[in-house]
Amino acid sequence: MIVDLAKFYGGADVRVVTLARMLHGQRPYAVVTLQDSVLHRQLEAAGLVCFSVPFSRGDPRVLLYLYRLIRNGAYSVIDVHNPQSQFWGGLAALLGGAKKIVSTVHSAYGQEHGYSLKGRLYELILLLCYRLGFHFIAVSESVHNYLGELGIAPTKISLIHNAIDFGELGSTGRHAALFKELGWDSNVFVLTVVGRLESVKGHEYLFSALGRVAKSKSLLRCLVVGDGARREEYQEQVRKSGLGDIVHFAGFQNDVPALLSGSDAFCLPSLSEGLPYAALEACSFRLPLLLSDVGGLSELFEHGKTAILVPPADINALEHGINWLMDYPADARALGEAAFRLVKQKSDVTEMYNKTLEIYQWNRL
Repeated sequence: MIVDLAKFYGGADVRVVTLARMLHGQRPYAVVTLQDSVLHRQLEAAGLVCFSVPFSRGDPRVLLYLYRLIRNGAYSVIDVHNPQSQFWGGLAALLGGAKKIVSTVHSAYGQEHGYSLKGRLYELILLLCYRLGFHFIAVSESVHNYLGELGIAPTKISLIHNAIDFGELGSTGRHAALFKELGWDSNVFVLTVVGRLESVKGHEYLFSALGRVAKSKSLLRCLVVGDGARREEYQEQVRKSGLGDIVHFAGFQNDVPALLSGSDAFCLPSLSEGLPYAALEACSFRLPLLLSDVGGLSELFEHGKTAILVPPADINALEHGINWLMDYPADARALGEAAFRLVKQKSDVTEMYNKTLEIYQWNRL
């Protein structure tokens, strides 16, 4: 059983859906989500096995609900994603007698939440999981190192990178319905950013940089894909900056690849990252990348060769990066081609799946 109690759809949920698709018809499984969440709707639409928790993530009844699911379904392996899932799902797995409990960690919680009280609490949950004997899966070297710095023994951590299947992605170019609705034809330059609208994703710095670039680049457009707690705040920032005709908030989109295929470049201005699926998908469309030099992005990409890497929260660097992408299109395309070759060589979704099954130790149960 995979437990993912995410409120907003992100990279962790992409990995969960990928695993569920590969388990379907091959192994007994189920995914547990929040009721009416985007993840739940995605799983249902794909015909995958899922249950939805009818309570909020802070409701103690979540524990009893998960315990009953585990007991009634006789699930012996529980894989928990994100802090709430790790807390409630982990406790339910222990009470339900699961033989193997795995905690998949997608980011450095402390850094992601600015070392706030929430971030510290989430780290305490990870340490509790460790004390209770969980095994950890890290999605990037930076997350692996982070877990080690928390005091988790290396023998309890397995590194399994996020991966995508290049064969599944098609290309629609600028013909996607959203582009037509916006009137964004082939003459404009579309910079797309995909991610939850949360502080850690750094959108506010990108919007400030866009305000500077737009003064001299009338063809610049920015497509913001994703949703989150700061959406209204960011929309107000864009409005006050006079970027209403340049920046479009698309919210959650079912077909992100179609939007990426019609984009000219991709940006991820995050303050902290594991190994984001959005960047990997952007590479599959050979998009030139403007990325923060953090976490798994720093590990995978090299500045000037496979991406433009900039310091996090650096408005000047983002401004310079956007200008470069627009001023040197041939060089930008070459950068995108290099990133495509790199990720295609390193990204193996079957390897990710098989390594995960090894951690689950299915044959030993």
